Amino acid sequence: MKYYDQTGIPLFVHLRYLAVSSTPSSIASLHNLEFLSVDNKEVAQIPEILLSMMKLRYLHFCGGAQFMESCQMRASKDESFQVNNLENISFIFIYEENDEKILRYSPHLRRLKCVFERIWDSSKKKYRYPNLNFLNNLESLSVSFHRNYVTNTSPGLMSFPSNIKKLNLCKFDLSWEEISMIGSLLNLEILKLQDVSLEGNQWNTSEGEFLELKFLELDGVQISRWNASSDHFPNLERLVLRKCHHLKNIPFSLGDIPTLEMIEVHGCRNSVADSAMKIQEQQIESGNDELKIIISRSTLFR
Repeated sequence: MKYYDQTGIPLFVHLRYLAVSSTPSSIASLHNLEFLSVDNKEVAQIPEILLSMMKLRYLHFCGGAQFMESCQMRASKDESFQVNNLENISFIFIYEENDEKILRYSPHLRRLKCVFERIWDSSKKKYRYPNLNFLNNLESLSVSFHRNYVTNTSPGLMSFPSNIKKLNLCKFDLSWEEISMIGSLLNLEILKLQDVSLEGNQWNTSEGEFLELKFLELDGVQISRWNASSDHFPNLERLVLRKCHHLKNIPFSLGDIPTLEMIEVHGCRNSVADSAMKIQEQQIESGNDELKIIISRSTLFR
């Protein structure tokens, strides 16, 4: 139900779906609520009551949200919260240790969309990326990095829950070690990198990585050279390249991946489009006429 007059909301005690412009103060009366969507224009505050509604499964904030200060205060004192049954949250800001502590009480999370910032680790006395490894059931994670120019100190390496199947990273600077770590995620099937910089503007993939990856999208990735072989993405089905302005070509050996069905090129160099066409030609000569190539010619450049 989409509702704009929140005065009558308490009457709908059996309501399961609710879409509003702000979180109503009477939300606690909706004991059967499973899906809450808030069409907020500014960053919303997540009240503690939402974290204790046992039937709530899906929590969506169009304009993003952060945990209310009262939640932050409790977390800072290491006070416990009620374990909830949330499975899907989008999107929240994870800017400090207390955010991690609060999320520990959402062990059933399967999908999470969030914004990271470097956080101060009070125990190790240094900055680091948020750590979500405790979310053992997480399958889909979308993270955008918000740069904090207060410090240029390296936040160290990122790490991800081992059960991740879908990973979307935006605006990160990734080292070769981090890329290798992502490649070691045994269940990863979908990887999307957007506005990401790779160390040395080069990507050297290795055998034994990305073993289950089926979909790879590079969107605005700062990469000029990509060295890979068909053994490195043994189950890849679809490759999408968007606005990778510095990339010179696609590794020809990727065409030999037996599962590859489609390559898309949008807004990249002409040489990238040409390499995609050559890959298709080579496959046709080898008896494989099923590889599809999609190229947006109008957006190509030299």
